[in-house]
Amino acid sequence: MKLACSTWMMPGRDFSEKMEKAAEYGFEGVEIRLFEEEATQEKIKEIRGALKSAGVTACSLIMPGETYRKPLLDEAAKREKTELAKKAIAAAAEFHCPTIICPEYGPQIPLPLFDHPRRPSAEQHRLLVDYLAAASEFAGQNGTQVMIEPINRYETRFFYTLADGRAVIEEVGSDHLFLLADFFHMNIEERDIPEAVRTGGERILHVHLGDSNRYLPGQGHTDFRGGFAALREIGYDRFMALECSIQGEPDTVLPQCAAYLRECQDGRG
Repeated sequence: MKLACSTWMMPGRDFSEKMEKAAEYGFEGVEIRLFEEEATQEKIKEIRGALKSAGVTACSLIMPGETYRKPLLDEAAKREKTELAKKAIAAAAEFHCPTIICPEYGPQIPLPLFDHPRRPSAEQHRLLVDYLAAASEFAGQNGTQVMIEPINRYETRFFYTLADGRAVIEEVGSDHLFLLADFFHMNIEERDIPEAVRTGGERILHVHLGDSNRYLPGQGHTDFRGGFAALREIGYDRFMALECSIQGEPDTVLPQCAAYLRECQDGRG
């Protein structure tokens, strides 16, 4: 398994400096965070040049913003979010990597503090399946894949666990739709992270790394060794990307984190 880091976590004035830092810190790849208004051919060319110069790989792409976060509540939202997904997929295809799409991302009001998490209505579920089917079809036409990320109950209503996500993927029935397994969200929603990874199985295409407190791995109490062992068990050999808050100076804590994660992969962390 290979280590990567989201570009927004890297210091640097531009993508070139960020890619150089990623290589310096010991990361083999980066997850590109590209806002919709940035997704021009000029910017894509700049990023490709920065990747080549630094010798790192684009492992995934996310195109966040207002439309990305917008709840999938009606046909109008579905159209907007489908168009954004297609734009993200087209950009990701330029880097030969999958992209992350999202039916909803934002604080749930009222917060589900003690009640069971809210679930989408039958109509919202239909919109979800239609949205994912359209995005998956477009990904296949562009020779790439899309991923859905189970997110904790405080930030979405659609799917919380890898089992939830896998069930939706199987309902859509596309060979181009996969799971993203995020350790921070799994720490909240899964009873057993290694078992959840086994449930996700071959549908897991990408991994996000963040500790129990959403800080860098090693700064909380998540058992990464057990999770990594389960990933190896299912034959996972792709990238795992940091996507979390940074406590400390990046030049110090990011190389330390990369070293810690390699120790966890070796069973020593």
